[in-house]
Amino acid sequence: MDVTQESALNETTYSRVRDKLRQDILSGEFKPGVRLRIVDLSNRYGVSQMPIREALQQLQGEGLVSLLPHKGASVREVNEKFVSDMYDIRMAIETMLVRGGVPFMKDSDYNRLVAIQEQYERAAEEGDLLLCLKLNESFHKIINNLAENPEAIRIIDRHWGLIDSMRQIFGSNRGADISNDHRMLLEALKNRDAEAAANIARDHVIKAKEDLIARMKATGKPSKA
Repeated sequence: MDVTQESALNETTYSRVRDKLRQDILSGEFKPGVRLRIVDLSNRYGVSQMPIREALQQLQGEGLVSLLPHKGASVREVNEKFVSDMYDIRMAIETMLVRGGVPFMKDSDYNRLVAIQEQYERAAEEGDLLLCLKLNESFHKIINNLAENPEAIRIIDRHWGLIDSMRQIFGSNRGADISNDHRMLLEALKNRDAEAAANIARDHVIKAKEDLIARMKATGKPSKA
């Protein structure tokens, strides 16, 4: 196995462990405050300690895990305040990116967005939540990247996996609403109306936040910090 293949294999293992650990935390397998011992996690997921360490670092960046010197890792509580703060940050940054990126949009970018939206609507009709989540991410990343602000993108990207995992656990009834928002956003982009596009993007994030918090409440997730 060459270096490239080994690196790809390590990345695959790390991603799998990170995603499974994230799911286990969000589903309640690991309760808030529980210590996450690397040896125990290594045995649980059947991998070496290195991908466990990398996964914990990633989940710390997402806000799911706390890493303290000499104390190790512990699970943070994911409650209504946590989700609200996460979406508020996303709303502010994404609105800025959409407003700043519209003037740089090429016809090829717009055509890619239209194609992705058509795929999204087919996936929504078929009830394929995982594909919908992937296409939704691709749709927004194309728009966000137009502004060429890598620092802002890095902050938003930090929470994509977390949000998708929460959607898989808590679900969503916003398929038609998301498609409608995307169609309005496409119309604003087609007209090169940066302000209208920014307003639609802002409202889109607000509705996503309200929907996820409502679904968390319905399952009995804590709502206080």
